[in-house]
Amino acid sequence: MRINYNFAFKNSKLRQWQRPSPPNLLVTDASLNKKILFIYREFNNNSELFYPSTLILIVTLGLNLFSIYPNSIINKLEGSHKEYSNISNRLENINKVKNKLRKKITNMDEYFSQSTKSYLFAFYLQNSVPKDVKLNSYSFSDNGFEINASSFSIDSLNDFLTLLIESPVIDKKSVKIENIKRNLSNQSSQNKKLSKYEIEIYGDVLKINAEKRKSLYEKSNAEGLLKKLKRFNRLKSLLGS
Repeated sequence: MRINYNFAFKNSKLRQWQRPSPPNLLVTDASLNKKILFIYREFNNNSELFYPSTLILIVTLGLNLFSIYPNSIINKLEGSHKEYSNISNRLENINKVKNKLRKKITNMDEYFSQSTKSYLFAFYLQNSVPKDVKLNSYSFSDNGFEINASSFSIDSLNDFLTLLIESPVIDKKSVKIENIKRNLSNQSSQNKKLSKYEIEIYGDVLKINAEKRKSLYEKSNAEGLLKKLKRFNRLKSLLGS
């Protein structure tokens, strides 16, 4: 069995010699030139240790120096970029609201630009009735109209029919006379019998565009309807629809 014991130093004043470590000139009072030379030698003697890390350090410093100018420009433009982002978000929200309004306007467009209002039909019907013609009943809808009128003069009914056909809200080609009746009525003052004529008229109403509608509202003094139409047209122009 091997004994790990050094008998050379038993009962001896000799001491075991240890190799001294090389002096570190960086912590001594050596001159600057010697310190630089020392660093250079250490660097060359340990190139496999210092070269990779030094290269990485140099590249990193180079990239940082190269990015100083772009970073300064980016920092200067950061405020403008935030402002641009805020404006872009606002515009996006505004466009969303505009698209919703456009859809609503599209749904309302037919109401304001095509269908004939009962006001217009009644206005022009009133202007088409001669003095000696009586309207017994009439009905009106988007699909058409039905009128029952009577008069003691057939010529007056003819005038009424002519004026009705010339109305700007009625489709001339659709007007039809379904029934004509002649009834005898007594006139007590002269004890005579007069002929009373009754007529039933059917027809369709026209789809009126916005420009013609505006003109008809102005002619018929429909101030309330005209204001609504103008507001609607103004809103359409603002939304670009």
